Amino acid sequence: MGFFKPVQRVAQKLNNRIARGLTNQRIKSGVHVVHGPKMTKLGENDVALVLVGRDVAYFLDHHIARHRRLGVSHIVYVDNGSTDGSIDIARKWTDITIATCDANFKEHEGQIRFLANTMFLDGGWRLAIDPDELLDYPNAGNVPLPDLARRMAARGHTALVAQMLDMAFDGPISETSALSYEEAEQRFDRYNTADLTRFPYLGSALPWAWFLERNQISNPNIPILYDGLRRKAFGENCCLTKHALFRMGPGVVPQPHPHVSTGVTCTDFSAVLKHYKLAGGVVRREQKLLEENRVAHGETELRMKRLASEDLNLGTYGEHQGPTVEKLIEQDVLQITDAAREMLD
Repeated sequence: MGFFKPVQRVAQKLNNRIARGLTNQRIKSGVHVVHGPKMTKLGENDVALVLVGRDVAYFLDHHIARHRRLGVSHIVYVDNGSTDGSIDIARKWTDITIATCDANFKEHEGQIRFLANTMFLDGGWRLAIDPDELLDYPNAGNVPLPDLARRMAARGHTALVAQMLDMAFDGPISETSALSYEEAEQRFDRYNTADLTRFPYLGSALPWAWFLERNQISNPNIPILYDGLRRKAFGENCCLTKHALFRMGPGVVPQPHPHVSTGVTCTDFSAVLKHYKLAGGVVRREQKLLEENRVAHGETELRMKRLASEDLNLGTYGEHQGPTVEKLIEQDVLQITDAAREMLD
């Protein structure tokens, strides 16, 4: 009996590995390029924007334009079954690969994100964020992304930690449905820091800490953040920390967890991802997500319990107005070392 138990465990692990391989192959076979090159080789410091989305037409054009200005050289957009014209919007851009994927995002998010980062790109860096997020970092106006990648790499750093900051409009949410994403970026200017929960990057005992333990962190003061404005308004327990920018290379696994890539060395300053989830007809969008049963967590349901019944002023949940990178550093939402400041000058 003692002999057979280890054999059974080995057999079970082998069966699980085979099953995962078959699932991954099935998902890969359902990914099809519908526009642009099937493979793009990036230069050593080139940065590609990698997006996965469904019905993201509201966000897509302004999001791409914003990160083009930061220096993105190629875009990968993997569409997961949009019916709102997202693909047509993406087609307007040059240097873009558009693919469709028919896999269930709720069940296979990790595999879809992995393929988005690896199937169409060789080398370089990835800016792997969501369409409702806009990146900013210290001295971004003078240090475009390829230059930032070069400076980070020269110091042995291969990833940038970014903190999501939920942005809110100071007024009834019904007044925001007609705002474009570009307008929302200007008018959604309230944010919350009082309700942030902090965990150490290493040794946090978070359920997904295993992924973090695969990395090195150059500045231990950079935390894993949770909660914030959505916790205060809706009771969500939401992770706000992401490895937004990372270099592909040996041993790097892109996004095995939606917020983490493994095998990287995180640099010694953090960036912000201003998060506009609450913009652009959010009630209609969230209701559609629930109807399609496309979310694997209960956060959308918590939001809808209030949004469907109240014309909330979410700005009342944000005690601060007008976030800038330097202001967020002063408020200890973002961190930076003296060496990083010197690098970014």
